[in-house]
Amino acid sequence: MDRRLPARRQQGAIAIMFGLTLVALLAAGGLVIDLGHLYVLKSELQNGADSAALAGAEEINMRSDGITLAAAKAIDFARQNNFNFSSALVITNADIKFGAAPDGPWFSVGEAFANPFGKSFIKVDTGTKTVPTYLMGVAGIATVATSGVAVAGRFVVDITPLGICAVDPLNRLTARLPLTAPAELVEYGFRRGTTYDMLALKNIAGSSDPMLINPVDTPPSACQGSHSSANFTAPFLCQGNSAATNNASSVYVNTGVSAGPVESALNSRFNDYGGGSSCVAATAPPDRNVQEYVVNNSTNGPGKWMTTAQAQQSQPINGAGIVTPAITAATQGVLWTYSRPLQALGTPGSYSAGAEFGTSDWAMLYSGLTSVAGQYPAAAGDSPYAQTAGAYFLAPATNIPTINRRLMNLAILDCTIPAGSGSCNQVPLLGVGRFFMQRRAALTGGSKGLWVEFAGLIEPVPNSEIKLYR
Repeated sequence: MDRRLPARRQQGAIAIMFGLTLVALLAAGGLVIDLGHLYVLKSELQNGADSAALAGAEEINMRSDGITLAAAKAIDFARQNNFNFSSALVITNADIKFGAAPDGPWFSVGEAFANPFGKSFIKVDTGTKTVPTYLMGVAGIATVATSGVAVAGRFVVDITPLGICAVDPLNRLTARLPLTAPAELVEYGFRRGTTYDMLALKNIAGSSDPMLINPVDTPPSACQGSHSSANFTAPFLCQGNSAATNNASSVYVNTGVSAGPVESALNSRFNDYGGGSSCVAATAPPDRNVQEYVVNNSTNGPGKWMTTAQAQQSQPINGAGIVTPAITAATQGVLWTYSRPLQALGTPGSYSAGAEFGTSDWAMLYSGLTSVAGQYPAAAGDSPYAQTAGAYFLAPATNIPTINRRLMNLAILDCTIPAGSGSCNQVPLLGVGRFFMQRRAALTGGSKGLWVEFAGLIEPVPNSEIKLYR
């Protein structure tokens, strides 16, 4: 018996099979098309979050106003991006968080505004965006959703955004050759344990103002002039940190600043928060020892071993014609209040740091000083600043102090290359050195000075730049 189906019944089966195959084909095609749409949507949202986070991070300045500006700028830059091809990306303060590290913990805009210290990272979350599918609805999937999250910011390093001109910008390590061995290590022309007036070393545009460094913008990134102002820089000066270097060969400087905010910010280290200071003791505490070290001051001791009659003589460095300036103690300041000079090991071109000099070496190092062993402190630490009692020590009357607050890490610059005037001028960066504030800064009035004692180079130079971390 012939069991074959009639042709018309076979045609019906083929139609059913084609219908089922068509549904599968539509679902597969929809999967490709809608997954492509989802990928584009994810890319749009991520790009928007990235640009918003990077833009906001540029405004973070360790102050409440910086938190406000950062959130506003993130919202503005997000709005300049579209998602789903034509919809504006709108975020609010609720989508923005701030933290001290790229992995949090995170704080709302309001919380960060109330306590901005240390919060140098911003997190932007676009929120989940839902869009309809094109063909996947056939398979019962009517919508797809995704979001974008970005974290940007910088690790703030302990570099005070203040520049000091190198005495010898051509040589990183040289040796000062006294009459008898051993030689003294010299770093960019600076002698450890010696005081320098930063205003006397300033040689840019003929100005006597301190040289502020833009604390957030670093070459080759663009520079915003407002970021070099004294008011913007003051909070970074208070705390002694910034993003002043990112392994770049130059920094942006401001050669025409207002001295008032700078002076008050620096003097917070001496428990001085007057003069309209933007510093607060909670985030910019005083040093544990606020004693000022002044030449010929018989009260606190340093004058006993360094007087105005004892000048530091000019002597060649390596016989190459480079000479340390002959400056009297009255203008140069006292010696060894924080650290001692080091012996130079090796030969020209390959010097390295050796052992510290002792007080018995003063006659060799400093003309006119035959012995200080009887006057120099011999207690723990063996330096005036290291003392915890006596004539060389003065505790702040109020607030909780922090050791080494008077020790600033400063950018050492090549000031032989003119920078012009105003802000956003590039000056070559040579390195970063440790400098100890011997006394309060005096940047206004008739007797100006910013006296710091050199305590050695910091190597390698700390790195800090705005980057995307997520």
